[in-house]
Amino acid sequence: MTLQTCTTNKLPQTVVSRTIRLVALTGTPRGAATRSRIRAATMRLLQTHDGAPTVAEIAAAAEVYPNQITHHFGSKDRLFVEAAFVLLLRDTDRLQAAGRRMRTAESFRSAIARTALAMPSLPRVVAAVALARERSDAQEEVRRAVGILFRQSERYLDRVLRERGWISDHGTARDVTTFWSAVFGAVLLSSGGIPGGPSVVDLAATLTIRADPAAR
Repeated sequence: MTLQTCTTNKLPQTVVSRTIRLVALTGTPRGAATRSRIRAATMRLLQTHDGAPTVAEIAAAAEVYPNQITHHFGSKDRLFVEAAFVLLLRDTDRLQAAGRRMRTAESFRSAIARTALAMPSLPRVVAAVALARERSDAQEEVRRAVGILFRQSERYLDRVLRERGWISDHGTARDVTTFWSAVFGAVLLSSGGIPGGPSVVDLAATLTIRADPAAR
């Protein structure tokens, strides 16, 4: 797989910035393409495997040598974390779609909680985070990915509140942190076979969003 040559002045600025970042991380445009191919292959395998795919399986799917995986990602665990969180960030589109259909703050909270618990990427994220406990590079990737998830979620809630005229009693930053912590905890308990984890009602309650009485 090769990258097509093009001039940056014909590309959107976001594409240019992402390309520059990838080249900085991998050294060359070809390295950036190889890294993207490995990540994409890992994402596909995570979606079809019950457990974590092996390095050999990832290498075969990405059409690279096994040592290229550690060269570009440092460790298999870090790659798993990155790939799993990319899947999760894609799944958050479902949350936004579910929220857009709701007309009241109460139905919005319930829809967001119900949709979050049903996202297929969540068990993979929890499993990847568990693998990262013994590796500092993977833990660094977890912190980076969680930071992105929280920031994007907070921007989404801020936008919803502005558009609907709603308010958050605890602030969107705290709502986001509490909500995702509860979601990850629910999946962890479920994957461990422990009954009685947080329900949709419990998760919905972590979001303190409600109609603004002053706007009535």
